[in-house]
Amino acid sequence: MKLRYSGSFEVSESSGKVFDYLTDPQKFARAFPGFQSVSVEGESFTVNLKLNLGPIRGGATVKASFEEVEEGVRAKVRGTGTGAGSTLRFTLEFKVEDLGGKTRVEWAFDGDVGGLAASLGGRVLDSLARRLIGEIISNIKSGIESGSAKA
Repeated sequence: MKLRYSGSFEVSESSGKVFDYLTDPQKFARAFPGFQSVSVEGESFTVNLKLNLGPIRGGATVKASFEEVEEGVRAKVRGTGTGAGSTLRFTLEFKVEDLGGKTRVEWAFDGDVGGLAASLGGRVLDSLARRLIGEIISNIKSGIESGSAKA
């Protein structure tokens, strides 16, 4: 089942610090709800999670890498997730724009869900996915605003 979401937010940090945060797997991975650990291997990283999304519960692993990185401007994360009887193939793209004292981040998520999660049906899956993506974006914004983006 295909999922697509997009949006934007602004933070009061320099675009350089925001871009560094978004492309640091150690910081980026902590935005995932249920985060347990992250390991980085070259350009790739693996995130271990504990899912608790309605009927979808249990351990999950997300393997991803940053692609199409245009330093300071945009980056794309491409990956796969497995766990709790479900699968996910996704891309999450960020575009960073300096607004002079603030930074605007535009994001777009494109995913393909299979297994148990896909069997929930469009409306239920959409609701769970919107909540999850919203929480990830909120956690990213909070991480940046809390000073975690500072070098």
